[in-house]
Amino acid sequence: MELREAQLSDAEALHFINQTSLGYDYPLAQTKEQLSDLLEQTDNKLIVCSIDNQVCGYIHGAIYQTLYAPRMINILALSVDNDFHGKGCGKALMTAMEKWTLDVEAEGIRLSSGENRTAAHRFYEHIGFTKRKNQANYYKILQ
Repeated sequence: MELREAQLSDAEALHFINQTSLGYDYPLAQTKEQLSDLLEQTDNKLIVCSIDNQVCGYIHGAIYQTLYAPRMINILALSVDNDFHGKGCGKALMTAMEKWTLDVEAEGIRLSSGENRTAAHRFYEHIGFTKRKNQANYYKILQ
């Protein structure tokens, strides 16, 4: 197992993982554009996990800073290819994100997880996360 920072050449693998493991059918061209933008931002960190030179998972964290709470890292995505579940990739990715959290002097990590992702909830609790609250998620598309 190898962990490294994501590269633009990982876009197709990350797109596949997003489709098959997370259920997001976001177009590949836009995935490449977004990845290119994110890789240039210092307040975002994308780390991939590979086994036998195949990208099998990734994590995306961003600095989350508000006026009402300490500086945190917000996990925007953590996903592992279904064929690689149980091989330690998810835990290794979270450990790498914990290291980055300390490197950027954030107090901790926060994340949201869909209510139907019960296996993910068990995983988070297993690695030391505590469920804090339930909340609704709203959005509005402006274009």
